[in-house]
Amino acid sequence: MKTYIIAIFMVAFPCLTQSQVQENSIKLKKINIVKTNFRNLKSGEIVNKTILFEEGKLQSIKTSEVTQSFFYNLQGLLDMTVKGREGSNWKEVVNYSYDRQQRLVKFVKKYEEGGELVTKTVSIAYEGARAKAITKKSNSHQILIEDIEYIVENGLVVRRSSRDRNQQIINKIEYVYAKDNIVRHKGLLGDKSIKDYTFDDKNSADLLIIKNIFGQNYKVIVPIVSFHEEEFDFQSISNNNELSIISTSANHISENGKYKYNNLNYPISYSFSQEKGMLKTEKTYFYE
Repeated sequence: MKTYIIAIFMVAFPCLTQSQVQENSIKLKKINIVKTNFRNLKSGEIVNKTILFEEGKLQSIKTSEVTQSFFYNLQGLLDMTVKGREGSNWKEVVNYSYDRQQRLVKFVKKYEEGGELVTKTVSIAYEGARAKAITKKSNSHQILIEDIEYIVENGLVVRRSSRDRNQQIINKIEYVYAKDNIVRHKGLLGDKSIKDYTFDDKNSADLLIIKNIFGQNYKVIVPIVSFHEEEFDFQSISNNNELSIISTSANHISENGKYKYNNLNYPISYSFSQEKGMLKTEKTYFYE
């Protein structure tokens, strides 16, 4: 019996090792993004964005006017982001805090709103399978802005509920996973629209990015942060690359994308279109 178990392990071990070595050996160096908007001009309004990495960790996101820089703590987790505009005093600063289990417990964003400096604080508390995120803003005399509860099962966020000031649930969404990808967002209360996502069977560059930002608890941290910060997409915790979205919402804008891959099955380019080609995005990936 002992010999039989060892034999099974010897067969499985090379597969596990190959997968781990592949992920550890590939590191992002740069992503170039070109977005073209044909809605106003026939030639298209073009926005260029460059995402830079160092040893695989996200360092900056740059457009022609705005640069967002990323800084990390001693554990290698995202500690702070600073966004500024060239030739201007305008800034947005976000600070992240974690507990001893490397779970996100707070993030604080300082920014301008209506000509005044605002501090938005999101505090996260964990109790069993529940993570509760409470948002307050300084210009609202610390009145409760958002009360959101996340239900976590097997390390994944499966539901999100929003409550009003009377603690009544006003919105509830269920998340469905398949093959480690988020394949459905289903509205159960409030907005009852359904979004279905399709994926390829290749390796996700987005997953490389967020693992190096948020560490071992990224599957819970990213869904929480993505609700507040547009730089982080909920779908990026999926193992594979998103190809299309179908929604029952009347306001849904059709989306679809195509990838090309390197010999390790990571994307080297991505073409994405919205609104029947009126909006186009081209991404090019560079690895170390």
